[in-house]
Amino acid sequence: MNSKFKIFSTLVIVFISSFSFAQKVSPFQINGELFEIPGKWEFKTQLKESGQFHLSNKKEKLNLLISVRKPEKFEFYQEGLNDAELLNKFYKWEYDYWNSSNGISTEVSETKRNEDKKYIIWKLIVKKVPENNDKDLISYLLYAVRNNNLISINLTNNTDKKNSLTESESIELLEKVYLK
Repeated sequence: MNSKFKIFSTLVIVFISSFSFAQKVSPFQINGELFEIPGKWEFKTQLKESGQFHLSNKKEKLNLLISVRKPEKFEFYQEGLNDAELLNKFYKWEYDYWNSSNGISTEVSETKRNEDKKYIIWKLIVKKVPENNDKDLISYLLYAVRNNNLISINLTNNTDKKNSLTESESIELLEKVYLK
């Protein structure tokens, strides 16, 4: 009986450890916020103007831009806003920017909102991008408020990739990155 238990215990430990290795994450700390991104991701660069950190998954041909900034740095900020109001102003500010982009044809649509977790996921389609062989460039973005920070996570997955992530796969990845 004791030897069967040892064999069973050993198999369980081997199974759990191999499963945990299969669930690899890449941790990145950005301005005090920890993100654990599923898969193997590399830091590419930081875009100084927007404060975005560019991360890349070469194997999956995915790119993420993550920004964590204090709300006081934005022109729409007003003292006394609660998190929900701040999130709505953040989204509206970006929505208005993309809807009024000079000479750039875009579509912006909200795809998911979670009031409890304080995030909005939206889709941005930039039409006929010359750098993308005149194809549409589709990004999914998660905007959130956490720990008195405005967080934006931008997923672009259709650059030189045969099969892009579906909308539900894109949303799932964004939520995994944000929610840990």
